[in-house]
Amino acid sequence: MEKIYAFDVDGTLTDPRQTIDPQFNEFFLEFAKKNLVYLVTGSDRDKIAEQLPAETLNACYGLFACSGAELWAGDRLIYRKAHDFPASMHAAVKRLIDESPYGKRCGCHIEERPGMLNITTVGRNATNEERKEYHAWDNKHGERREFIRVLSGLYPHYEFSAGGEISIDIVPYGWTKAVAKREIEERHLDCSITFFGDRMGDGGNDKPLADVLKNHVNHRAIAVNSYKDTWKFLLPVETVCAA
Repeated sequence: MEKIYAFDVDGTLTDPRQTIDPQFNEFFLEFAKKNLVYLVTGSDRDKIAEQLPAETLNACYGLFACSGAELWAGDRLIYRKAHDFPASMHAAVKRLIDESPYGKRCGCHIEERPGMLNITTVGRNATNEERKEYHAWDNKHGERREFIRVLSGLYPHYEFSAGGEISIDIVPYGWTKAVAKREIEERHLDCSITFFGDRMGDGGNDKPLADVLKNHVNHRAIAVNSYKDTWKFLLPVETVCAA
């Protein structure tokens, strides 16, 4: 049975939208060279390439980008799914963001990715400090939860989940990170999958994949709070590989 290791990126291998810690990258690169590793992220490949060095990215067996709407092997695109989101959804999102009481706006509030809309009140151009400010405010006021509640009522054929610190991912029903399980099992017929992610709770974009893995005896999902947690979990595996 092949052992597959799958990882979210933001909050799991890196701090949100930051480059990977150099010492952890050295460790993770060697781990990826010795094991079958997939990345499963809501971000597109270009953003992941800003966070992980090319050598590390290429050492991974595959990258599920945009919550599985794309699959990459190194710089080679294996597949891509596209979807046209209704104009009324764009309008509803814009109205929610315009009416938000949060005062700071940093630009790029609605980003289209293959098979996904990513929306954020503060804006994707926010600095790391501005991201953390919004994240703390959102934790107190629950704006993203309220946006998800409203949009879910308007568009029941779509799925909405909190991604990273500041945004919400919108995908057609079933186009979540859970697709990675099926795609991996089709490519590795006899395998066990261990998935690491930081947003496995209600409304988190790692939850759909974590849930389908927990229902299978050979698979498991491990919740982490940072790359440091991931590192601690992987150290015993690396020790076994080196033996």
